Amino acid sequence: MSTATSPTAAIAQPGSPVADPSVNGASALNTNLPAAGMSSEYSEIPTPTSAAPSTANPNSASLYVGELDGSVTEAMLFELFSSIGQVASIRVCRDAVTRRSLGYAYVNYNNSMDGERALEELNYTLIKGKPCRIMWSQRDPALRKTGQGNVFIKNLDGAIDNKALHDTFAAFGNILSCKVAQDELGGSKGYGFVHYETAEAASSAIKSVNGMLLNEKKVFVGHHIPKKDRMSKFEEMKANFTNVYVKNVEPETTDDEFRQLFERYGDITSASLAHDNETGKSRGFGFVNYIRHEDASKAVDELHESDFKGQKLYVGRAQKKHEREEELKRQYEAARMEKVSKYQGVNLYVKNLADEIDDDELRQVFEPFGTITSAKVMRDTLPAEGGSESPPKEEKKDEESKEEGNDDKKDGEEDSVEGVTKEMDKVTIKGEKRILGKSKGFGFVCFSNPDEATKAVTELNQKMVHGKPLYVALAQRKEVRKSQLEASIQARNQVRLQQQAASAGMPAQFGVQP
Repeated sequence: MSTATSPTAAIAQPGSPVADPSVNGASALNTNLPAAGMSSEYSEIPTPTSAAPSTANPNSASLYVGELDGSVTEAMLFELFSSIGQVASIRVCRDAVTRRSLGYAYVNYNNSMDGERALEELNYTLIKGKPCRIMWSQRDPALRKTGQGNVFIKNLDGAIDNKALHDTFAAFGNILSCKVAQDELGGSKGYGFVHYETAEAASSAIKSVNGMLLNEKKVFVGHHIPKKDRMSKFEEMKANFTNVYVKNVEPETTDDEFRQLFERYGDITSASLAHDNETGKSRGFGFVNYIRHEDASKAVDELHESDFKGQKLYVGRAQKKHEREEELKRQYEAARMEKVSKYQGVNLYVKNLADEIDDDELRQVFEPFGTITSAKVMRDTLPAEGGSESPPKEEKKDEESKEEGNDDKKDGEEDSVEGVTKEMDKVTIKGEKRILGKSKGFGFVCFSNPDEATKAVTELNQKMVHGKPLYVALAQRKEVRKSQLEASIQARNQVRLQQQAASAGMPAQFGVQP
């Protein structure tokens, strides 16, 4: 395995690869060791974005250790890395508020030779069942930002992990970092990056591996293009599109009719409708590719929302999957923000409600303070008998016949007040009938303007209703409540730690940071 021989820039990207358990012959770690070898001075500094060899000792070496399980501690890392040589300090980077591990750490040796040995012998060692990824770490990101020596690989087989990718490309030069992109579940996204120490090594890898078969899949290997350059090229492609997407096409339309419709606007290279693989019927959408951008633009302008065989067509520029996803995400975010602004300052949260208070009584309590657009007491729900909203047809017939017989016998006795009340207490949630149960003790009241809502908060907060004091406040979104709760927890922890430090006779500034 080829590795870098000096501390150089490295990309620090946490992830969760899956690899062969026999990697490097790693032995099981004793995860119950006490934290040892930790520098108290090192624990005082804030979480760094990267770590570099100490300027006080030019022979020291700092390593980035990524792909760590969230439960990995400094003690576990010390046990592993101290087997190579004397460890100066270890830092597992954590979230400033929650103190959860970010999945990566920095290990500092006093001797650069120990760092090289650790990189050679411990890379991809299993820690808590996950292979770690070790690289040199340096504060200066200049080499990473220039992109020199950075290679992009796509169409990777799902079985190829970080180690397999590293072993494949290590023959062409010293590798600074190697990473297979992963999704939220830890599975491969089918592409990755290899960052070489020199541009010559990157060019050699591209020349040798591009177009080769890896695990029976032909891979593409090329120079990595920065996102800014890719976006500018993408915008240029959008402005000069030739491929057109068409939907809402009448199912009986043939491929020839579809082609003739679009040929009126210019020469096309292809025009096809999507068909069902089993029935062969049209799925109602297709693609048309023109030779010239001007013809494609004209077809979009004139045919979009035009009537064809009794259906209004959608005609627009064909988009890639990621582009559609981003557009839908923007639309969702815009709708969410519009909803937030609509109810900002007018929606009230009310808790400590008595069990007997229903929607109508809640409205009556707040009506003196302004116009109410909605008032709702939150209630438990139970599955209704019969389950789904629409029972099978045969069951419906049986029920109808039973109801007719009952009508003959009971002369309409079912129309009691109790039966009407039960029907009113039924709701349909996601297609399932549910029965509303008792109150959860809280609810929401929405006013028509902020002034009315503010007045209601001032007048009704702590007011006794049915022998219980109401809590009334402006409703907050979940993420706002979460951030406030985390901030209050952090403040309490800080006070507690300062009190512990004071009781131990230490100045507050030397207390352990949370």
